[in-house]
Amino acid sequence: MSPGRDTTDGSAAANAGARLPAIALFAKAPLAGRVKTRLVPPLTHEDAARIARASLEDTARFIVPAVPATWTLFLDGDSDLALRALAEETGLAIVPQRGAGLGARLQAAFRELRSRGANRVLAIGSDSPTLDPERILEAIEALAVCDVALGPTEDGGYYLIGTSGDHESIFHEIPWGSGGAAATTLERARVRNLEVRLLAPWYDLDDTASLRRAYAAAPAGWALRKVLEELKGSLESDP
Repeated sequence: MSPGRDTTDGSAAANAGARLPAIALFAKAPLAGRVKTRLVPPLTHEDAARIARASLEDTARFIVPAVPATWTLFLDGDSDLALRALAEETGLAIVPQRGAGLGARLQAAFRELRSRGANRVLAIGSDSPTLDPERILEAIEALAVCDVALGPTEDGGYYLIGTSGDHESIFHEIPWGSGGAAATTLERARVRNLEVRLLAPWYDLDDTASLRRAYAAAPAGWALRKVLEELKGSLESDP
């Protein structure tokens, strides 16, 4: 599996997509200085990258197999040997994110997955690994009867977005990275007369408080728990 190459056979993917919902797992290549920069300080860029990598690993190993769907890892950056091994282990195809800005990249991913035959298409991030897979299953079921499913994060963004048709215009001009991303997306859906199912809120790993919360929730044996155990001193010292 080479960086940026979709390893799924086209016809097989189309047939699978017609039967199952398609889910885009969005992630950045976990490189120091490119991911989780809001955790620096109190953490170093290297430790922030370790958290991002562990979060992606646990999402792939524990959420992906719990949700019957055609999963694809849409990666911002090049995959390294460890990521390719993870994809091989979990059955994920890796394709590059395309577009300038998150909205354009979501639009491109949704259109690609719909072109393979999927009607219900969803995207989740890799930084909510303790999310109960039942939330994703709830969204999939909701999309059988509504146009949009949205799972808001507690900081005003969202951990999940899904559509049951060609509704990618709701991603246009969203204030990504702000506390208004979810509200703006909901307004986009409202003005287009789309029926929305709103899921219960959850959290991203964006600050030390959320990392402490994830440490308490992550089972023994998870990659994230191991990393957070090693960083426990830094996490406890930060208010």
